Amino acid sequence: MLLWADLQRLNRLERRWLQWFLCIILSSTIWFSWQSTDWQSYGSITLNWFISPLSAISGVLCVVMVAKGLMSNWIWGLISASSYGLLAWTSGYYGDWLINWFYFLPAQFFIYFSWRQHLCAESQIIKMRRLGRHWFWVLALVVLGIAALTAVLAELDGFISEALQRNSQVYASLRELTGLTFSGPLLDSATVVLQIAAQLLMIRMYAAQWPFWILTNVLTLFAWSLVLLTDPSATAYAVPTLLMWSAFLMNSIYGMISWHKGASEH
Repeated sequence: MLLWADLQRLNRLERRWLQWFLCIILSSTIWFSWQSTDWQSYGSITLNWFISPLSAISGVLCVVMVAKGLMSNWIWGLISASSYGLLAWTSGYYGDWLINWFYFLPAQFFIYFSWRQHLCAESQIIKMRRLGRHWFWVLALVVLGIAALTAVLAELDGFISEALQRNSQVYASLRELTGLTFSGPLLDSATVVLQIAAQLLMIRMYAAQWPFWILTNVLTLFAWSLVLLTDPSATAYAVPTLLMWSAFLMNSIYGMISWHKGASEH
């Protein structure tokens, strides 16, 4: 079975990291679930104690397998995007629902068809690639994308905050700290565009994906740190969130090192 075989392909350090990573994410998830569960509602119990842990576990396994360059990541990605998208929908975070169900979910099939043609026969790890001279054009498109999306979100700021409810607490904290109305939309657009670019580079097996994942993690950590600084009452959910994104950042750094080495060998 592919899933079990790929777990066996992790070395000792990677298996230990996977254990710690799962511990961090599951602890954060359980804390959130305990705080938000309506114990009189079967739907709330199912979402918080089945769907949420499933999303957390599959998300961790997905990113760890990507960092290693193993094929089974797309299966975990399907489970993660599906379950997290459901959580986002039921929680009213329609922006996260949109990007998970209508971008990350279909992207997993592109990963499968792209990666399966470039597996190393012996290791079953994909052949990682360097972006080379195309770096400039990728960066230019990312910057233009962030600028364009920031302009759109700034114009629709009230709609985004009220209708999509995407990062509303982060928006408020940024406005309070900077006094700039576009600071929230800028951060939001940056994380969205960076994730889209990183996923596209991942599909094409480029090691250049990792700086974009790292930037996404850093910006998200920055955003939640601001929430904690401007609203100390948010400690109960902001601290677990910071721990979770710190773990994602560490995994991205390892992925960058691993893929840089892998790309150099091909």
